[in-house]
Amino acid sequence: MPEFEPVKKKVKSKKKQTVWQSLFPCKGDPPGEVVRKIVFITAILVLVAATVIIIWFYFIRTDELEKEQQNMLDYRGEPSSDLISVQMNVTNSSGQTEQKEVSILEEYAEYYKENNDVVGFVEIYPWIQSAVVQTTDNDFYLSHNWRKDPTANGTIFADYEVPITADSMPANTIIYGHNLITRNMFEPLSYYRAGLGSQSGFDFLKEHYLVNFDTIYKKNQYLIFSVFLTNTTEDMGEVFEYQKNVSFHNKSEFDSYVAECLDRSYYYTGIDLEYGDELLTLSTCDFSGFSNARLVVVARKVRDDESNVLDTSKFIDNSGYNDNGQVKRKMFDAYYNIYNTQWAGRQWDTSWIKDFEG
Repeated sequence: MPEFEPVKKKVKSKKKQTVWQSLFPCKGDPPGEVVRKIVFITAILVLVAATVIIIWFYFIRTDELEKEQQNMLDYRGEPSSDLISVQMNVTNSSGQTEQKEVSILEEYAEYYKENNDVVGFVEIYPWIQSAVVQTTDNDFYLSHNWRKDPTANGTIFADYEVPITADSMPANTIIYGHNLITRNMFEPLSYYRAGLGSQSGFDFLKEHYLVNFDTIYKKNQYLIFSVFLTNTTEDMGEVFEYQKNVSFHNKSEFDSYVAECLDRSYYYTGIDLEYGDELLTLSTCDFSGFSNARLVVVARKVRDDESNVLDTSKFIDNSGYNDNGQVKRKMFDAYYNIYNTQWAGRQWDTSWIKDFEG
């Protein structure tokens, strides 16, 4: 007798999805599957966008900036103290502009011919080498290169308030530059704070405490005496308006400015300061985690009878905290709140400022 065989139920085979259907929401997809696909697509788009940005920043933009940098350096003549005469628009004591023959350094003549806004050249070799421009505001060169071509990279420029001329300099020349992730413009200033590779910021300072800032009229060198981080908005605490100190009307104003710079400094180089010294302040954005913070490097001009070589064994690292957990350098409220600390008070030798009464 034959065995009973149950009737096999035909199972409807599931239609195989195409690649398109497996990735993108389709009609009939349950809500959870639609959400999964949307999240997946969004993640892919974010990844693609990030990849494009990285390629642009680290390859295309970097290459463009390097070419632009090399193009700028090609205008520089051989290092020399030789002077040549050029016709220049000069504002006289009556406020009128007239053409006058002025002597400038031949080394920088091609820069001036290309753009009359060029006033000098700043160098912390080999990290920073750039022509410096100056115009009638502090906005134009944030978005233009040294030849006045539009660019988001901007260029390095001097504060407009006190013009740099053949006959006069600001008491404090403030120079600004963007901090670009591509290590261009003033990004290398961050090495003084954060270091470079295995080298600390303190070690970097020991090798690069001298700044060359030649005007197109005269060669100048400056010795760094302060490196500090500061806030620029009141929501983070009291603001040190270093950018407003381009002139000093008296000794008290000068002493107050340099004292504030020393109070805030990560390091001390121990150089002496006195009213009448010419100062150089380099300023850039900082990305240490505080919005709108600025990293500032301040230097004093090498005097005519002075060596430009410092004894780095006498440099002092002031970047840490004392035994009570107080930060040695003056910071701002947002910093104190985050790190649960306060300023330990003045650490530097007040004899560094001649006849200081602060």
